[in-house]
Amino acid sequence: MATFLDVTGLKHFSSIFVFLFVWLVVFATLSWSKVLGENKFVITLVGLLLGVFTLLSPIATDVVASTAPYLAVVFVFIVLINVASKMLGGADVEAFPALRGVFLILIIIIIIVAVGVKIREQVDVPSETQQDLSKTINLIFHPTFLGTVLILAIAVFTIALLASRSA
Repeated sequence: MATFLDVTGLKHFSSIFVFLFVWLVVFATLSWSKVLGENKFVITLVGLLLGVFTLLSPIATDVVASTAPYLAVVFVFIVLINVASKMLGGADVEAFPALRGVFLILIIIIIIVAVGVKIREQVDVPSETQQDLSKTINLIFHPTFLGTVLILAIAVFTIALLASRSA
């Protein structure tokens, strides 16, 4: 019996949803950051091309399809914090650069974990050194990943300290 909760038919449209998600996220990010200027045609074209390129790669489509719900929760959380701060008489989320950095780091961690899990599923590892890295917790606490995170953290703090001294 079909109910309004039965959404299994939507799996056939997942490619369309991935394409639209990538296109809109790229368009919104480029419009907000103004990296490519304010020409809407260029920004729309870049978003369209990245959406098409994502569709051409099955791994990229799987990564976007698996991370989109988590990213949507983060985006909804950002909107709720913004609304709550405005209701209480505060400023926008953009007035707090530290909070913006926390959300950016959270989004990057979600993407890195999803990419690592999907690539790990695609790669064959010899059985003598094989560990179960398909679980997120094993990926996060793997020594190689932790070392990479440490090096990136040191680089970020070094750049931040150098930039603050020169200003």
